[in-house]
Amino acid sequence: MARFNPHEESAEAVYAAAETWLDTCLLGDGSIFSSNNNLWTKELLDELDERFVQNLDAGEGDFFEKLEAQLSGGSPQCKQLMSELHWLILLFASRISEPKKRKDVQLIWSWSGETLPEDQPMLSDATLGGLGHTGTAYNTHRWREFVFAINALREFKTKPPEEQTQLASSSWDFARWLTSVSDGENRQFRHILANLLFPDDFERISTARDKHAILAAFEDVPLKDVRKRDLVEIDQSLKELRQSLEGELGKPIDFYMEGVVERWKPSPDAVVTPPKKADARNGDDGSVKRPASRSLNTILYGPPGTGKTYETAKRAVLICDGHAPTKREDVMKRYDELYQERRIEFVTFHQSYSYEEFIEGLRPETGNDDDTDGVQSAGFRLVARPGVLKRIAERARQRPAKANTQADYSDRRIFKVSLGRAWDPEDEDIRTEAYEKGLVSLGYGGKIDWSDPKFGSYNAVYDRWREEPGEEEATGKNPNIEMLNQLRNNMRPGDIVIASQGNKRVRAVGVVSGPYKFDPDARYHHRREVEWRWQADDDSGIEVDDIYASNFSQQSIYQLFPNKINWPNLLAYLEPATTDAPHPPHVLIIDEINRANISKVLGELITLLEEDKRASALNELTVTLPYSGDRFTLPPNLHIVGTMNTADRSIALLDTALRRRFRFEELPPKPEILSDIVVEDIGLDSVLEAINKRLEWYLGADHLIGHGYFTSVESLEQLDEVIANKIIPLLREYFHEDLGRVRAILGGGNAFLRRERISSPPGVDDAYEDERFRYVDNYLELGQYGREAYEELISSVQQQTG
Repeated sequence: MARFNPHEESAEAVYAAAETWLDTCLLGDGSIFSSNNNLWTKELLDELDERFVQNLDAGEGDFFEKLEAQLSGGSPQCKQLMSELHWLILLFASRISEPKKRKDVQLIWSWSGETLPEDQPMLSDATLGGLGHTGTAYNTHRWREFVFAINALREFKTKPPEEQTQLASSSWDFARWLTSVSDGENRQFRHILANLLFPDDFERISTARDKHAILAAFEDVPLKDVRKRDLVEIDQSLKELRQSLEGELGKPIDFYMEGVVERWKPSPDAVVTPPKKADARNGDDGSVKRPASRSLNTILYGPPGTGKTYETAKRAVLICDGHAPTKREDVMKRYDELYQERRIEFVTFHQSYSYEEFIEGLRPETGNDDDTDGVQSAGFRLVARPGVLKRIAERARQRPAKANTQADYSDRRIFKVSLGRAWDPEDEDIRTEAYEKGLVSLGYGGKIDWSDPKFGSYNAVYDRWREEPGEEEATGKNPNIEMLNQLRNNMRPGDIVIASQGNKRVRAVGVVSGPYKFDPDARYHHRREVEWRWQADDDSGIEVDDIYASNFSQQSIYQLFPNKINWPNLLAYLEPATTDAPHPPHVLIIDEINRANISKVLGELITLLEEDKRASALNELTVTLPYSGDRFTLPPNLHIVGTMNTADRSIALLDTALRRRFRFEELPPKPEILSDIVVEDIGLDSVLEAINKRLEWYLGADHLIGHGYFTSVESLEQLDEVIANKIIPLLREYFHEDLGRVRAILGGGNAFLRRERISSPPGVDDAYEDERFRYVDNYLELGQYGREAYEELISSVQQQTG
């Protein structure tokens, strides 16, 4: 049964108190604290409406200080009713302590001139213990819950007694009525009151968000589909699901209890989700198929100069397109195109690289980050912003495959539009209507029908709006003029609309498909039909800079600059392939992956790298990120290609957890690539082999040099330059400035580094004199090494091996 609560011992007392309130206050007009008073009357609720609902104080200050001022002219009974309403609003909440609840209720009651005794039964610890967590928003937006509760109770009290009794005795009828009250679909108190009064039918869940998540997880359907259902239908489905699970487990269950909550809501640690069906893993439902020929995680390793950077570019093109050109310039051209499309990201690790840069971290930002029009806030705040891995993972998960079309959008205007305020759950109905009915709507412009052709210009809109009472001095920047004109006159069928999610994200892309329309019955009267081409899978959407080179402003609707549009990326959202087409592959290239502290950079996400832990895999894992609180998993169409310079660190010294999650491919030096390059009878393959044979003897195979240093050499002068400016500095680093060893690698003679004895300074005792040398680079002194130097280098090795 839904009244089962494994977390709160107070549940029985709370439900008993709620039952008492139902009989005494909702059906009767009595009082929960005073048997001699009638407080829950229509008249006192009307007074509370006048004092509080019609007199809201949105300014700064303490909630109780403002509330006392709002009720200051009211009757003592009105203040006592507000105290009891406060008791009811907080009855469910378990994260507010019993003393705090008791103190607040007593404080409001004291404004009536009377005192509530400490031993009042309805203020006992058991009664005030609560049932569950209500979340931060329930407390910070408590006034919204009061407004909804007062409106609902006033409406209930207007009904005939027999109808009141009928509603109070039928859980589903009561729920339908409560949901129909203004703002009922958005308020948590709707869910709370239903559970308090009918705990056998309604779950101990205070948010629609969790109800949606539970059904989406257990029914294995998209979250956006669940959100379209009627709230009462959702409650009924949850009851059926609970009864099914209780039959399966043979005991009462609660959706937050251990063993159940893990199946729909991850903890801050990684949580294993239920196994997916085989067809989902194989892509039959549109999910991405993993290429069988390659690992999703690959590290290309080798010494410097073996072509790792170019090989990663070629590998990225091969992953994204399924094939790669044969010519280097064609590979790099296609690589650049894919990079512009944001299907490839490149990052270089270094010693100070951190989790905050790679996954997500807090960034100081100024101004607001929502869709409200108004003044920017002063100061700054710390905001969780995604790092490179999270950005490309979100992009890989959201970006659709592009249809094979040749549509031309170059002459279309592009508009940013807001679908309500991003931060406000009250505007969710605006977004739902926009998606379901295919439209954008605007709240500015008043209740005027602007359909008449005479309003087909900015001046006509300007003049008409200034005829409205109180708007005689309105300027051209008035949003009722400026934004209405954008929607009514500037926007036209065929234009592109980009729906924002705050100022930094995009939630949908569409094409205008109809003229301006006026709907007098809608919340926002002014609208245009839109064919939505793409909608985000969840509330996060994609980053705005994926398709536009600036953050959005806070205007509800305005035209974007075409030269800031990333057309290759936007076209994928404008011309998506069929819904069952797999999302296209994306590639993250991590250069010098071994130079960073992997445990520090990846943190808990290192487990998500494994292919069977990716989204839609058999053992899919999800983690909750520490800064944003977002649920995160890696999509199966994201490939990670790293490079590792073995001269910096041996594979044997690499983090063991990283080693077992990547496939390692060696890129060794390939002298044969240089076999056709000969300058003045000096074969460059022989030069490379001579150097590497000595290096392997001294330092091992990790500290060789690659063929890439020599592939562009066409003359002896260029070969001298490569040795002097690239090879010798690298050898000095290998041997920690021991130039004697460097000289040995280059043949051991004076052809490259000339050894000269340093005479001892005057006064040094011969008995303590050590023989010392200086090493002179012939290139720096003479400007060349000469052909003989290379012959000496090659012949010395041949003599040793002969």
